[in-house]
Amino acid sequence: MKKRISRNTRSRWITAYLFILPAFLFWLIWFFMPVCQSLGLSFFEYNYAMPKNNHFVGFENYLNLIRDTKFHLAIGHSLTVVVIAVPIQTILSLVMALLINSKFRGRGIFRTLFYAPYVISSVAVATVFIYLFAQNQPVTRLFARLFGMENIAWSVSVRYALPLVIMMFIWQQVGFYMIMYLSGLQSIPTELTEVASIDGATRFQSFRYITWPLLLPTTFLVVTYGIIASFQIFDQISAVAGTGAIGSPGNALNTIMSFFYLNSFRYGNVGYGSSAAVFLFIMICVATMVQKKFLDKEV
Repeated sequence: MKKRISRNTRSRWITAYLFILPAFLFWLIWFFMPVCQSLGLSFFEYNYAMPKNNHFVGFENYLNLIRDTKFHLAIGHSLTVVVIAVPIQTILSLVMALLINSKFRGRGIFRTLFYAPYVISSVAVATVFIYLFAQNQPVTRLFARLFGMENIAWSVSVRYALPLVIMMFIWQQVGFYMIMYLSGLQSIPTELTEVASIDGATRFQSFRYITWPLLLPTTFLVVTYGIIASFQIFDQISAVAGTGAIGSPGNALNTIMSFFYLNSFRYGNVGYGSSAAVFLFIMICVATMVQKKFLDKEV
């Protein structure tokens, strides 16, 4: 005999689903449907300007991607951004959160200052960095003196353009991840660290055996968001390119996102660009699963 659901329970369920509905519709319209559309277009030679010439090509776009040296270069640049930016911004954001979580006068001001770059326009940030790392600027001369680097404008250098983009990307993103770690730190009961200190544990031991294990779920979110944002980096690359081609100078900033943009919107080959977008989606999913397994072993 089936158990009858009370009117009160049914009413709470309906209320819960109504609250979920806007987020679900947002996810459906702006994420799921575009992913399905990109997946479908990746099997076609598709051009919005010449719809009569659109036709099914099967896996030809993916085979061309495998043979495309420009796409190989784009993968290398995207992976470089991920490998360098994600660990650095994760460590910096954790250190900043630990400092801000300490009790001292004016920490609210520092919290605002650390978070402020995240809400600034990426184009504005890129403009400032391009100026700071222009030829004969103090920062450029300092790097040349300390590390033997060339005193040239980094934004037009094939060698230094990517490091410039990575630096401005980390500077802008790290404040957001600091807030995530800060919320994770403030959710940890203070009684745990107090008991550990009474038992003779040092600050490092308290962090290693209490704070860090409890921060692993937050770390998973920070690393996941960092991987996604690093793979999708585009605004900074577009700003550095200026009036030139996206990915310039000399394809030094050609990433998977810029490759997708150029092929889909500049060259009109939407099917080929969509296949690159699908490949990027797969890379993000694989990277997320790998780092989840790694963090699960730490628990």
